[in-house]
Amino acid sequence: MKDIERIAGSIYQMQRKIRAKLSNELSQGEITIPQHHILYCLLDKGEATMSEVADYLFVSPPAVTGLVDKLVKINLVKRSFSSSDRRIIIISLTKKGKAVISKIKSQFESLLLSILKEFSPEEKKSFLEVTEKMEKLL
Repeated sequence: MKDIERIAGSIYQMQRKIRAKLSNELSQGEITIPQHHILYCLLDKGEATMSEVADYLFVSPPAVTGLVDKLVKINLVKRSFSSSDRRIIIISLTKKGKAVISKIKSQFESLLLSILKEFSPEEKKSFLEVTEKMEKLL
């Protein structure tokens, strides 16, 4: 098997296994991966416009609307209007949304810690360097 096939297969399998191990909300289909990314964006930023979320997800603003609609329906995010321009919609986490994404984030960090404890210090350093380089190249 070619190296690229092994790398691609490994990344795919890691993503699949991570999703399966994370909270019920994510692994049982309560929220989708793109919705998870929206929640994570809002956890990081506090609040964001629909355009900012679209940029974060690398999609168009209309594509975000449907995702946000579902998150509003299950009370994970709320919409409000900008005080300076009522045409601009601001979204933010609800208390429930913050609890859900905080739980998923905590579980992910715990999962990573449990895996990384099996790495030597040199392997951890190499892993960090490679993942940071991949992120920059994307």
